[in-house]
Amino acid sequence: MTATLGICVATNRNMAHVVGLTKAAKAAGKTVKIFFTGEGVQLTQDPRIAELTGIAKVTLCEVSFEANGLKGKQVPGLGFKDYATQGKHAEMVDECERYVIL
Repeated sequence: MTATLGICVATNRNMAHVVGLTKAAKAAGKTVKIFFTGEGVQLTQDPRIAELTGIAKVTLCEVSFEANGLKGKQVPGLGFKDYATQGKHAEMVDECERYVIL
């Protein structure tokens, strides 16, 4: 089993860091799980989101998505099950060996 890195994205300022960290972890053989919440869901509208969906398990907080006025907007690579609750976020934290908040 490979080590798993969890990344919680709670701000709308660090997409370059999210992409860079994800790619570095994947290159090191790690499994990566990303959860967008709060203002971080705004980054799901950044074109670079497509770089993440192919190499990491990406989910987002559905409540935050709606609260940030994004309801109805598409996120490339995400299906309806990827719009989750904070309960899913808690599961991710429990499953990851390492966890980073950006």
